[in-house]
Amino acid sequence: GNMYRQVFHDGEWMIDKVKNELSNITQIQEALGFMARAVGNGKSDNVVMVGVDLKQKINVQKSEEVKRKELEEYKQNFKIIEGDFLDLNNPGIENPVAVSLEKATYLNIKKGDILRVRFSDIHGQRQAARLSVVAIFKSVNTFMSFPVFLELTDLKRIAGYGPYDIASLYLRITDAKKFAAPTANKLHDALQPKPAVIFGSVSARYKDVRSTNEKKVGASLLGFKNDITSRHLLSRHLPIVQGDSATAFNREGILISEGLAASLGMHVGDTSVLTYTSKHDSQQVTLYYPVKAIFKPMDTMNGHDILLVNEKALYAAYYANWPNDAALFPEAYIPQKEDMLYSAFDPEWLLLKRAHSSAEAQKQVHKMGSTSYKGTVVDVESMYERASNVLKLEATFNLITFIAVLILFFIILIGVINTLRMTIRERTREIGTIRAIGMQKSDVRDSFIYETLFLGLFSAVVGTVLAFVVMFGLSRITFNAEDNPMGMLLVNNHLNFLPSITATVGYIILIVSIAIITAYFPARRAANMSASDALRHYE
Repeated sequence: GNMYRQVFHDGEWMIDKVKNELSNITQIQEALGFMARAVGNGKSDNVVMVGVDLKQKINVQKSEEVKRKELEEYKQNFKIIEGDFLDLNNPGIENPVAVSLEKATYLNIKKGDILRVRFSDIHGQRQAARLSVVAIFKSVNTFMSFPVFLELTDLKRIAGYGPYDIASLYLRITDAKKFAAPTANKLHDALQPKPAVIFGSVSARYKDVRSTNEKKVGASLLGFKNDITSRHLLSRHLPIVQGDSATAFNREGILISEGLAASLGMHVGDTSVLTYTSKHDSQQVTLYYPVKAIFKPMDTMNGHDILLVNEKALYAAYYANWPNDAALFPEAYIPQKEDMLYSAFDPEWLLLKRAHSSAEAQKQVHKMGSTSYKGTVVDVESMYERASNVLKLEATFNLITFIAVLILFFIILIGVINTLRMTIRERTREIGTIRAIGMQKSDVRDSFIYETLFLGLFSAVVGTVLAFVVMFGLSRITFNAEDNPMGMLLVNNHLNFLPSITATVGYIILIVSIAIITAYFPARRAANMSASDALRHYE
């Protein structure tokens, strides 16, 4: 219900859904971060508490060796100055946390100290917690100096997450550049929500005798949307037979179907008592709603006992104790897409449209921030689409590089032409001699082309080798970029070059091809000279 409180209450279902729908996943990682105010020894500062999944409860058929390597990667990414990063997973320490050297210096804390934090949990309540500093690390860039890192399960516990709640899921797939968008589309289609329905048994508590009817009837609880269109649609097709029709579909109270009211002898002002079993812990949940109106159901609802509440009341109950799937109960009423009132009922969650660019994603974030959603909002996106502006910047750099390469090729073209012209001019009498003793024009032409081919190939290979030597040398230089955002471009404070064999060989072939094509015309001109004219040539 709030873009800054990331929680999905049926986490096991979501993770299983992702695994079953996508076969190309190599890693599933849960991500969670909370803004907080940290208080150290005489100093305070804003921080982001970030969860790190060292327990690796979510995995995709990983061997113990793979898990061990991932833990080693964590240790390599955090250059520990004091303590041990893996102590974040130590159950004997109260909320262990790793802090950057810059943050520890500012807050005047060291390993073994207690860091106190104040923050708002997922319920919007102000909370305080004690964190035990077990590691201090040197940040590799300015972005790493701001967060403090806790084990994910510890952060979820102090933030108010239940045992079946999850936050954001990051999925790593094979060949992401090619398959990220199609994979996101597939997952988006698989996460289309069904109508939110709570099926349980309903009894009546009467207002006049203050008693509860022992009779119980199976009924379906649905929520209706608060927008004008949905309420108008419901009021037009569900006529009110008891109660005030003008206010029946407002936000307060509950509406019950005519058949359910007759079965339990209920009237406006009585209280309906709905009892159902929660999905995760099989807990008996009881909901009390005062009856505000009784409606006559449509033909498609015949044979079903139905209760209607506004979306705020429905989601509050639905998410607090996630119900079993209503499809498990044959007598439950589940609206179908072809039903006239389908759009007026609340879904299990709100699935956002796919954002295919940074601009579309920004519009969605703006909409989420300005809209008071009552239900959980689910979004599926790929980094290639969310970061399309970055990719455009990359394309711009590639264009600049391409223009520079074209200029380089133009210089190569001029150099080859000038070199060949000078070579042909100096060898004119030799050309005349070999032509006079019987060499064909094609042989003369090919000799210059082969010479250019071998010279160009040799030069390109030598240049490539020198380029790799320069890259190796630059990659050995350590850059201190702690306070520089450009540090995000470094890997462990070193430049990281990623030349590919395909690109390297391709550029060599391209350069040699341009040199051959350029040499063809001067070589043909040399071959077409007559032997007599060439022998009479003097510089």
